[in-house]
Amino acid sequence: MTTAKCNYFLLALLCVCWGSFCEPADSSENRKEHWGDIPGFLDQQHQHSLEAVEALLKKYPPQIEESLERRAALLLLDTVLHDPEAPGYASVQAFFIRRTQAVIAALQEERVTRGARLWKLYDHGFIVRTASTTIAFDIVTGKHVNKDGFLLPEDVVEEIARQCDILFISHVHADHADQHVAEAFIRNGKPVLVPEGLWENRPFNDHLVRLKREAGTVQTVPIHENADRLSVINYPGHQGERTLNNVVVVTTPEGLTFAHTGDQAYDKDFQWIDTVAETQRIDILLPNCWTPDMPRVIAGFRPALVVPGHENELSHTIDHREPHWLNRVRLGNEAARAVCMTWGESYEYVPAPK
Repeated sequence: MTTAKCNYFLLALLCVCWGSFCEPADSSENRKEHWGDIPGFLDQQHQHSLEAVEALLKKYPPQIEESLERRAALLLLDTVLHDPEAPGYASVQAFFIRRTQAVIAALQEERVTRGARLWKLYDHGFIVRTASTTIAFDIVTGKHVNKDGFLLPEDVVEEIARQCDILFISHVHADHADQHVAEAFIRNGKPVLVPEGLWENRPFNDHLVRLKREAGTVQTVPIHENADRLSVINYPGHQGERTLNNVVVVTTPEGLTFAHTGDQAYDKDFQWIDTVAETQRIDILLPNCWTPDMPRVIAGFRPALVVPGHENELSHTIDHREPHWLNRVRLGNEAARAVCMTWGESYEYVPAPK
């Protein structure tokens, strides 16, 4: 892109978002100078940036063919979240909570009559709703980030549990396995499926479900107080050689199938990854965006749609705080079947006729 075109695009972007970042929501936080207060200056700057991000994301929602404006919004979000101190800023904390609350509001209102509606939450958290079922994967409160204020309120966590029918947790790491979320699901009588070794000594252990880790073995899990069943294959994945990581393929009563990879990252597991599509018809694959050899993973599952996750995990150092812009690089030619989303966004999936 030439310098003139870049300048024109930046000017257009400013015009689109002018109202968002020139009329901040809280005037008390928008001082006209910040001498001697660098954190205050950066927090206010992040507030303006995040308001612009939200305005752009609302105008340019998730789709396979991304507009330049949407890419710019995600790049601006990456820039804010790659501040090493990002989770400590009030502006980022409010963005995190606000985007999650938007998911809850949508769940309370959304009734799915065809296909599925997919919501993306923080890190590798997803919620998928079909006409029959609402499934949650790797939902966390943000407590593991260890920053005061970067934490979902209790009522938000409780409502997520009320709105969902089941929770899958891929592995033991705190950015995927959150005890507060699991306990909320248990309080609401919802099954929580966890890997071996997780929370075995906790008082609520008897309420947890641990499936056999066997490629190709279809297991059933009751939901809706035993009124319905999900079919689940719990593939024996790993993050590295030693960390067990469940890669679940879940089929709903109406026959839609979703795969969530957790932190799958172990080359020897390609012996089963390469063969998944031989027996399974995957509608949506939810891979960790940094999984080794993303095109090969996608080829093994052969999904109709790919939605990467795990971008911008704020407990990670900058070199592993994966940005959205890197998704397109890693996806390669598979970007033609991928939708890149961020916290609080949703996407309607309608399967092609069989």
